[in-house]
Amino acid sequence: MVKLPDKASLTGFTQKVGEAVKLPSDSPSDSKAPAASSGVSDDERAKIEAEAIKKYEADLKAKEDAEKAKKYAEIEAREKAEQERLLAEKQRQEALAIEQQRKDKERQEWEREEARKKAEEDKKRAEIEKEILAKQKQEEKERLAAEKAAKKGQSHTLRNVGIIVVILIAILAGAYISLISGVETFDGYGYPLSYQANYEVFVPDNTNCQFLGMPINALSSGGSVTLMVNNERQTLAIGQQGVFPTKHMTVKVFGIEIFNTDYQLTAEYEGVITNKDAFKLNLKTSSSIPSLLINPLSKNVEYRTI
Repeated sequence: MVKLPDKASLTGFTQKVGEAVKLPSDSPSDSKAPAASSGVSDDERAKIEAEAIKKYEADLKAKEDAEKAKKYAEIEAREKAEQERLLAEKQRQEALAIEQQRKDKERQEWEREEARKKAEEDKKRAEIEKEILAKQKQEEKERLAAEKAAKKGQSHTLRNVGIIVVILIAILAGAYISLISGVETFDGYGYPLSYQANYEVFVPDNTNCQFLGMPINALSSGGSVTLMVNNERQTLAIGQQGVFPTKHMTVKVFGIEIFNTDYQLTAEYEGVITNKDAFKLNLKTSSSIPSLLINPLSKNVEYRTI
């Protein structure tokens, strides 16, 4: 609603309008004459005042319209900025969703690959366990058959056979030691480590050695030693123990496997004794190591069972 000017404002405005529309015939000397003598009638003066009021109202309305247009423009600008912000946020969320989908896909592919590898390892382990069980059963079967055959023989035959067996064992033992063709080492198969033995081993400093098929090298410095077993390196102070990762070892003669076991070695450094690095070794294995294998599988070291 447009607010009309009050009476005082109209009176002042009317006076200004009246002064603005004075006729040329009007003179200062006639300023005190009646309104009828000025040459402008009351109707004309009323018309002029009405036009002035109309112009004032039009200017006021134009000003209000301009202010409204400015406010509307500001509101539209804020709404546009909000829409652009919402659009940018939507695009950012969509980009984050796409990135998350990519990461989820990569994680799922990695999990599938890991599951496949695990399945293959489990299958390989199961096959190895099956082969070991079959070999043990066959050996037990042969042992029982040998015992049965031995019971049927005569006593003198048994004595002769015993002599021959002793001779053969002696011959084979010597050949067995010299015919070991290789020791292979792999990551542990996960067999239970049900056996253990303790040894004191003396290793020449900075010399490539072997103990029970394990490559060993020790380099002492002051009160500590750097011990490397199966290319795994640990630095030990005197009295300090180091546990080496579980491995699997196979021993072959002429390429035929004769022994295999999982094993884990724990070494405790005792210091330098008689110019050699001394260690207490605790060896845990999944199979009992035949004493016949210890010497041929050890090189450049001195050892004793404790």
